[in-house]
Amino acid sequence: MNLNDFEIIKHNPPHNNDIWVRVLVKIRKNETGEIADYYSDEIWDDGLNFFNWESNNYSCDCNRELFFERAKGNEPSDDAIACSEGRFSVNIYCPKTNECLYSEFQGEK
Repeated sequence: MNLNDFEIIKHNPPHNNDIWVRVLVKIRKNETGEIADYYSDEIWDDGLNFFNWESNNYSCDCNRELFFERAKGNEPSDDAIACSEGRFSVNIYCPKTNECLYSEFQGEK
């Protein structure tokens, strides 16, 4: 995996000095198995770091549910979404190569 495998995205200040790339995040609602495709911009710093999806803000179901619903064209009310863990799982792909870069779906990579 190298930078040429990704679409580079320009961001406005104060994030314009970073290199941003677009990734495809497949978000699965674990209860139903339904999957929504969500495109996310991530910072490239000698590669991608998935800390935000593994342990930080995007690991919480409240954010994952927002992304899941937005990917389906819905805008849920913030107060209707509860923080939890385990209701949603993600796999992250390079859109150009379709390579799975990060996987939480059991038995898949």
